[in-house]
Amino acid sequence: MKKIFLAFTIIFALFAINEEASAQCNAELYVTKSMKELNPGFQFSKSYRIDGRNGTRRKIEYTCVLAKDTSYQITISGKDGGAQGLISTLYNAKRRKIISSFYNNRFLNTWTYKCTSTGIYYLSFTFKDSKSYCGAAVLGFKR
Repeated sequence: MKKIFLAFTIIFALFAINEEASAQCNAELYVTKSMKELNPGFQFSKSYRIDGRNGTRRKIEYTCVLAKDTSYQITISGKDGGAQGLISTLYNAKRRKIISSFYNNRFLNTWTYKCTSTGIYYLSFTFKDSKSYCGAAVLGFKR
């Protein structure tokens, strides 16, 4: 009887470990993919991990400082393929929306913004109809 109980315990533990491993978000894979998608002339500035923790986090937000007269580009890669299911939105210091990667019901992999005022900006990532809640984005700049 002890052997049967031990066998069930081991099998249950293996399923629990496997379930946890599949639920983790390995954003590093998508950082590398996003870096390759930066257009020529843009230099890498920063990467952002987008881990929705299996749907429990619907919005992930970062702050960033952008400089006037500098062009910035965001590239997004997600587990659902490209930017599918992921929306990046840039807000100014007053939380006014500037640009978004969701346009005409399409998920855009990249957007470019020429900064008109130096300051703090908010870069948010949200999920829409996502199945994986995992991805990454890369910010590049060009002067």
